[in-house]
Amino acid sequence: MNLKYLTLGLTLLSLIACTNEVKNDPPTPQSTTTAPPPIEPGGHKALAKAPPILQIDPGGHKALINDVTFTSDGRYLVSAADDKVVRVWDLKTGKTVRTLRGQIGAGHEGKIFAMALSPDERWLAVGGWMKIPGESGHHIRLYNFPTGELVTLLKGHNNAVLSLAFSPDSRYLVSGSGDNKAIIWDINQQQRLHTLKGHTNDIYAVAFTPDSKRVVTGSFDHSLRLWRLASGELIAKLQGHSDKLSSVAISPIDGTIASGSADHTIRLWDGVTGQFIKTLANQGTIVGSLSFSPDGGYLVSGVGSAPHHCHVWSYPSGKEIVTYKEHDNVVIATAISPDGRWVATGGGDNKEIHIWNRRDGTLKPKVSEAKQRLRGVGASIWAVGFSRDGKYMAWGKNTKSGLQVNDYGPLEHRLRLPSSDNPLGTPKQIKPNQNYLRAKDKWQDWTLSHRKGGDYGYDAILDIKNQNRTIASIEREATDGYDHRSYTFTPNGQTIISGGGAGVLTAYQRNGTKIGDYIGHTGDVRAVTVSADGRFLLSGSVDQTVRLWNLRTRENLLTLFHGSNGEWVVWINSGHYASSPLGDKMIGWQINKGVDKAADYISAAQLAQHFYRPDIINAAIKLGSAKQALAQAENTRFNLNLLTRKLPPKFQIISPSSGTRVTTGIVPVKLKIAANTVAIEKFMVYVNGREVTPHKIRKMRPFIQQHTKTIEVPLETGKNRITIRAKNSIGISSVELNLQYAGATQIRQGNLHLLSIGISEYLNLDRQQQLKFAAKDADAIHNLLQTQGKKLYRGIKATLLSDNSGTIPTKRNIEQALKQLGNAQKNDTSIIYLSGHGMNIGKDYYLIPRDAKHRGSQIDKNSLVSWQQIQNALVSGLGRKILLIDTCHAGNAFNPRLLKESAAQDIIVLSATDADNVSLEMEGLGHGVFTYSLLKGLKGKADLFDEDNAKKITFKELDAYVSLLVAQLTGNRQKTVSQAGSGGFTNFTFMQR
Repeated sequence: MNLKYLTLGLTLLSLIACTNEVKNDPPTPQSTTTAPPPIEPGGHKALAKAPPILQIDPGGHKALINDVTFTSDGRYLVSAADDKVVRVWDLKTGKTVRTLRGQIGAGHEGKIFAMALSPDERWLAVGGWMKIPGESGHHIRLYNFPTGELVTLLKGHNNAVLSLAFSPDSRYLVSGSGDNKAIIWDINQQQRLHTLKGHTNDIYAVAFTPDSKRVVTGSFDHSLRLWRLASGELIAKLQGHSDKLSSVAISPIDGTIASGSADHTIRLWDGVTGQFIKTLANQGTIVGSLSFSPDGGYLVSGVGSAPHHCHVWSYPSGKEIVTYKEHDNVVIATAISPDGRWVATGGGDNKEIHIWNRRDGTLKPKVSEAKQRLRGVGASIWAVGFSRDGKYMAWGKNTKSGLQVNDYGPLEHRLRLPSSDNPLGTPKQIKPNQNYLRAKDKWQDWTLSHRKGGDYGYDAILDIKNQNRTIASIEREATDGYDHRSYTFTPNGQTIISGGGAGVLTAYQRNGTKIGDYIGHTGDVRAVTVSADGRFLLSGSVDQTVRLWNLRTRENLLTLFHGSNGEWVVWINSGHYASSPLGDKMIGWQINKGVDKAADYISAAQLAQHFYRPDIINAAIKLGSAKQALAQAENTRFNLNLLTRKLPPKFQIISPSSGTRVTTGIVPVKLKIAANTVAIEKFMVYVNGREVTPHKIRKMRPFIQQHTKTIEVPLETGKNRITIRAKNSIGISSVELNLQYAGATQIRQGNLHLLSIGISEYLNLDRQQQLKFAAKDADAIHNLLQTQGKKLYRGIKATLLSDNSGTIPTKRNIEQALKQLGNAQKNDTSIIYLSGHGMNIGKDYYLIPRDAKHRGSQIDKNSLVSWQQIQNALVSGLGRKILLIDTCHAGNAFNPRLLKESAAQDIIVLSATDADNVSLEMEGLGHGVFTYSLLKGLKGKADLFDEDNAKKITFKELDAYVSLLVAQLTGNRQKTVSQAGSGGFTNFTFMQR
């Protein structure tokens, strides 16, 4: 049987292949239509052995949220969505603290339509589109909620599971399905108790009475049914609604049943007899969800049609207490906190969960927005564009009023595409109304327009007209995108591109003949455009990604995810990527382990040593083929299929608990280390970004066996952010712990290890490649840091390599000086200052020493100092590690790997420039602009908050001052970039003047 669901012009429930809600106003209730069947997923053969599946993890949901529930202590919220993930949110921080995953596949395979947490919080039941390979039925996953272990599968339904509820005594579970049946399960025995038959349509609502003796089910057949749990017999058929039943809630106090429907009404029924009591309310919109307050005095209703307002009703009077108007699309997930104070509602365009006051509808006060709106950093893409010269692609995430196809919202950010002169840029904001190429529905005498049609009343028909005469009409159905949500002519007018629902993106000839599909998006394609030269197609989707395609071959060249936190990542289908320093935490791979096992998830950040390849991304766009770029690249042998057998280290912190206040300055952190198929090579321990790994841990031999290990970690006074990383040949894993300590610090200020390198004169480079101030910059910084460092550090171990003084900065001398940094201890600080030329060769970055040599017309790579050598020198020591770098004096000299790998090693970086500009020297300043600004700041201008006349300059103060001054002096032609460690940043005193 095909699944059905309620539309009324927009998707109330998530069984449609285009699973994202539609912005259009719904038709009247009388025009209720039967929804189209979803596209059947592909085969299920050996899904457990399938290659790892690339996934976006934006920290929040990215598809329709179907259920939310509070834990009994009110500390956490659990949510489930069409994106195939269960999330557990810490309500103190507003962040996801863990996820539960199961087997997924293409299309609908693994979508979660229903979730329930047992009152004793032992079990979490998850249902949805979860077919069993080789069988016709769908199963329910039963997880041990505290551990996340998938304990068993409950098998019995022949179609997707749409609703779940536990009995108040936690002994029973009831499930409703698209097979028109409900099943009562004995959870202790983990087997079916009764099958409840009688409904004639999908069952979207189930619940238990407070005494755990009766079950109520609600169906799209417009009725509810009341059943006896002990025998499974029908007590009563509850009729009165005139449209589909979408939700049920039962008062925990008197057992009254409340039902919500597409007829806009909320009705009350006797929970013992099933007798109709009254209509509580008519909210004027589809009732998307219902939740009673713990005291039974209030009822919250969600919404399935515009306007998207949620409501709080007084029970039993039906008086409306609150109308909550902050959501912008359907809300079919609601819950009330155990203390009755807070309401959680999940939905809207950007898949947010709002936490608001039950009494007045205000968002939770005196907390950050992150704690009021639980969400990830992603958002639907509503606009895309190309600059007219083809150098930039652009996108926008916001909509405007009066939505129209091809004009949903403005462009907001741009990304420079790589060329022979410049590498891939970084996302930057663009000014409003810049003249970018958008979708074109007109070309000469030809026009494109859409109209309603097809089986479901969507904008299913695209008319191609010449001089207002229809030449062809393209009609879409359930199997090819449902409707036309964005469309454009190509620049030569010969091809038409149309985006539709469920990720469909298709090219057609001007006569309407299909050319082929661009395969990659998983959600509605809301925006398309083509570059002026006709090489590239750009598309944006509600799946929160922007995709760049080769227009002719239809190959996906690049996929972009851009977070609201400023982090970003782009990748090709092989998984190779480029990103901001922390952007690769937002994508990764799910590893299926079978339908009866919880799945693993490995972030790209954990596999950066294998897949962080900006050079491949650059080549893919230049060549117009990711496949060709990959074939030409070196060191791409790592096989993702290894992850089905071998993983990065797996371990967790047993004690102490995060957030604990401790009284000892050296705290024993106990780790539980799982058995690993690949030996763990080393552990690294950081406190507030400073490496404090104990000597015996650094000298530890590789091991694979399961055991516990205790690491003694010194603390600073106040907040302590502890990060522990483990590495093996596959990748890196990390865990974090936050502790409060009020005693005397155990990490005192130690020695300063200072290495300054400045190169202006190059023996074998052309005259125009010589620099004026690099050596002078190094001399000045070195002298100032030595002078100021004496006031802050116990001792100073300083080395200067410069054309003007100190040691000559040859390759050999630089390499010798780097080795000295390995002596730094946990209390010490190491600073490297670099000024001169850097260059990229392939994927690697190099510092050009004074004596660099040529081999033919090219610089000999063997005569350079690699970034890896510089990084290894800093990493070889302990303590805090800082890199001040000014080596991008020419185009294409910036290498993002430097920032990326520094962040992964908790090296703090302040760079003179980013990927989109070069470092400048100004004659009138007598220094490079970056170093001039550093010197001014360190001499006192950066001491912005010296309230106690301590004359201490923090790193944040210096960073802020230098950034502003550099931009001011260069008219924004040069912009600095700073990067802290991957675990975050704790401010510290950098120098004392």
